[in-house]
Amino acid sequence: MEEKEVTLREYVQVIKKRKKIILLVFCIAVAISVVVSFVLPPVYQVKSTVKIGKIVDLETFEKVPIESVIGASQLLGSLEALTGAIRDLKLPLTLKDLRKKVSVEPVRETKDLIEIRVETHNAGQALKIANYLADKIVKRDEQIKLLYENKKEVLARYTEQISGINQQLAQIDENKKEILATYTQQIDGVNKQLAQIEGNKKEILATFTEQSKNINLQLTELKDDISETKKAMEKMMKESQPLSDAEARVLVGYMGDIANKEGQYNTLMSELREIQTKKNELTRAQEEYYDALLSELRQVQTKKTELLRDQNQQYDSLMSELRQVQIKKAKLERIDPSQMYVTEKLVTPQVPKEPVRPKKLLNILVTALVSLIVGLGLAFSLEYFEKAE
Repeated sequence: MEEKEVTLREYVQVIKKRKKIILLVFCIAVAISVVVSFVLPPVYQVKSTVKIGKIVDLETFEKVPIESVIGASQLLGSLEALTGAIRDLKLPLTLKDLRKKVSVEPVRETKDLIEIRVETHNAGQALKIANYLADKIVKRDEQIKLLYENKKEVLARYTEQISGINQQLAQIDENKKEILATYTQQIDGVNKQLAQIEGNKKEILATFTEQSKNINLQLTELKDDISETKKAMEKMMKESQPLSDAEARVLVGYMGDIANKEGQYNTLMSELREIQTKKNELTRAQEEYYDALLSELRQVQTKKTELLRDQNQQYDSLMSELRQVQIKKAKLERIDPSQMYVTEKLVTPQVPKEPVRPKKLLNILVTALVSLIVGLGLAFSLEYFEKAE
């Protein structure tokens, strides 16, 4: 079965035939669009463009933004900024609602512009929020700029800081002198005690040596006397057999003399051993005291070295800090405040005259166009199915 070509006349006839359906769809859709457009609450949009000011960088002496546009955008969209807006403006909004109504973004292809966009159902409220956020970033950047611009105040702080560091350096020098004096005095005292011990050791050794020498001389004399007496006894006993009473008494006298001298000998030997023991004990005590003083001397010297090292480290650290402050001060003195400019509202927020949504006329026109298309489609569909039957 061949398909017949549909002519324009036939299309027009179908439209005339089904005009009621087309008009019905059109009217219903347009009526709904009108009702919805007028029932929906209006949404007002307020925009403000802020230009970030510039300062002179202390390192490069080139003009740089007071802060990055990304950082400024994040600050205005932060919890602190939005909570402050709700509190200061007494907004009947939650933080979640305000986040949906506020948008802060850097302007594309720029390095110093940010756009604040606020959309609410109340035009005055939107204006207040936009002004509040714009003023917040302007005031913040003004404070930052003042730190660079007010050279006298900053230079005075640097001068005060330099003076403070110099005072600390002078104090460290005084501390070092006190440490050296204190520990030098302690070391001298210990060295004197060591010298005294050496002198005492020599005196003790000399005294005990002299005593030992005297005892040894006495021992030698006693040994010689005992030896001579024994020889005399042996000679008498060999020559006189038997001994007479006189000889016997002499022999007994010799024996008593030997016993007496041997007693003296043993006494002297005991005394010699005691002297040697005392000598050893005193020598050992002197050596122990000497070692203790040497240990104390080493500890004092170690403490002295450590304290001096700490003081020197503090001194070097303060000198480094002093140089940095002096460099910053010198750089600040070279800055020209006229090269800086403040953050400002490039586009001041204005009360919107018309809401941005809903766009009533556009909504009605689009709805009318769509409803006509739908109506025509429905009309041709009904015609098709009718012929098919």
